[in-house]
Amino acid sequence: MKDFIQHLVNQSKLATPAINHALDDALTHLDHSLAGIAAALEVEYIGPFVGVETLKAHAMVIRAHEWQIHQHTWSMKICSAVAEANYRPEWPAQGASRLRKRLIVQALPAFFAGYTAAVQAANKLDTPAGKRLTAINAQFNHA
Repeated sequence: MKDFIQHLVNQSKLATPAINHALDDALTHLDHSLAGIAAALEVEYIGPFVGVETLKAHAMVIRAHEWQIHQHTWSMKICSAVAEANYRPEWPAQGASRLRKRLIVQALPAFFAGYTAAVQAANKLDTPAGKRLTAINAQFNHA
């Protein structure tokens, strides 16, 4: 997808984002981009809640997830927010259900604002990955 961020920005403003192949493609590109940014920055962030059954059941989380057994990789995953689960990763954004994808897309502006603030607090905004994150946040939040 040529400009997947702009597609996600446009969809995040809608009351009901279009859940289709273009959105899945954009979320897949976002997943790969965030994995690179997160790995370079190594700043944990517990983002907005995106639970379907109850809003606080799942959250968008950046950290070194154990997505594959015994292999920790920095990325953003949709995680169980139940205390006993310790933010166990359950889905990549593009792998979530249709109902949850709507919540994820609508939460992207808050996610990027919060993640940028966490990176700023860690004094890493002046890195190449921090600058990329700042640019993405500006697209979502017109900063």
